[in-house]
Amino acid sequence: MVGHTRGTHDGFGREAGSGSQQPPPPPPNLAELMAMQTELLRQLVQGQQNQPRYQQHGGRDAQPAGYQEFFGTQPPLFSRADDPLDADAWLRTINSKFALLAVPCADANKAHFAAQQLRGPARIWWDHYCAMQPAEHVISWEEFRNVFRSHHIPEGLIERKLNEFLALNQGTRIVLQYAQVFNHLCQYAGHHADTDAKKRDRFRRGLNTKLKERLNLVQPNTYNELVNLAITQEDCIAAHRAEKKRKAPTGPSSAQPPRYRLVHNTPSRPPQRNAPMGRLVFRPPQQQGGFRPPVPQQQQQQ
Repeated sequence: MVGHTRGTHDGFGREAGSGSQQPPPPPPNLAELMAMQTELLRQLVQGQQNQPRYQQHGGRDAQPAGYQEFFGTQPPLFSRADDPLDADAWLRTINSKFALLAVPCADANKAHFAAQQLRGPARIWWDHYCAMQPAEHVISWEEFRNVFRSHHIPEGLIERKLNEFLALNQGTRIVLQYAQVFNHLCQYAGHHADTDAKKRDRFRRGLNTKLKERLNLVQPNTYNELVNLAITQEDCIAAHRAEKKRKAPTGPSSAQPPRYRLVHNTPSRPPQRNAPMGRLVFRPPQQQGGFRPPVPQQQQQQ
């Protein structure tokens, strides 16, 4: 009986000869695994960068070219403002961020970028505004600023702040505090403070009488120079008052001398017959508590 050797089978029922069997490949080492992961990440990032970007239209979010650079300037968010003047400050801050970009930003993209920073009620308002515009309408930066200001900064509030500026005076404030309030309200002054000369004149009017008297003959060239002079004169006035207070006499030596007054010293009992009447004496205040009867002349002689 002729024996035979069973051949080995692979996983698919095929018989594999001993001469054709290949050893399994060795497992990849750590360096090869890290290289494979790096390549996969690179392909994933490249695929995301090649995805098309859409411009904002009808309230939809988008990321036009240059948005990442704008976002890198850390523009502030805006949701709502307890004081409507904060809305104007946010708008001016966003506008200043565009000057930091290396490549000038397109006018239409400025409105897109600013809209990405709206949150909460402000975002809802903006979406409603965009929904009311025609499909082909492109919102410019000028339009965004105008509608934003008209919605968040009422005209009545601007007029109120203008009246506060016109009636502003130093009062009990120090010069530095007065200058801070003046600079804050100056942005709502319009033509009343649109030049440096007008600002100097308006600031001088609001100073207290003492400072206006000292600065009456001084003609500074700029508004900042006027503020610095007012602070210097205020320090001089404060130093003079402190020196005067220090030199003022204090203590018992500064008290006024006691005043003497005329007291009619009358006896407490009716005088006897042929007895001398009372006499006038001067007594200091500490001895004016009571009256002493006069001493008869007979007793004085004895």
